[in-house]
Amino acid sequence: MNSIYDTITSDTQNRFGPRSRPRMRTLLPEADHQRLQQHLQLCEHEGHPAWKLLAYVLRDKIMATEPAVNLHACDLVTGGCRVTYSVNGGESETGLLIHRARSGSGSGVVPVCSLLGATLIGMRAGQRAPLLCEDGTIESLAVLGVTPSN
Repeated sequence: MNSIYDTITSDTQNRFGPRSRPRMRTLLPEADHQRLQQHLQLCEHEGHPAWKLLAYVLRDKIMATEPAVNLHACDLVTGGCRVTYSVNGGESETGLLIHRARSGSGSGVVPVCSLLGATLIGMRAGQRAPLLCEDGTIESLAVLGVTPSN
């Protein structure tokens, strides 16, 4: 290699360091994907400073998922399902993931339009992900179980 402009089409031995893999898009029911877009539009329309972080998470979730028609997976977190999760390896908690609910809706309800809900949707049982918090900290979120909606 003589210059940075020389191109190599195949580096099977990975001599030039790790390559970034293309981001894998997970499937999400089409209705949930559309609702995420609606939540994002609401966040952007409101323009409330506290919703900037939520808009970031929603935008990332939309880009990381692909809408699918007639998708039914018993281990996939979707709107209307009951999800059991743990934050930072703590006690397990269970909540009903709801699109129409707002933050502070009540015990046992996890609004999709919250940092927790936006992170949970699209995850699968056994999966872990970073959970952004309103105070700027990052915690670890694990999905322990999913009970699909009826």
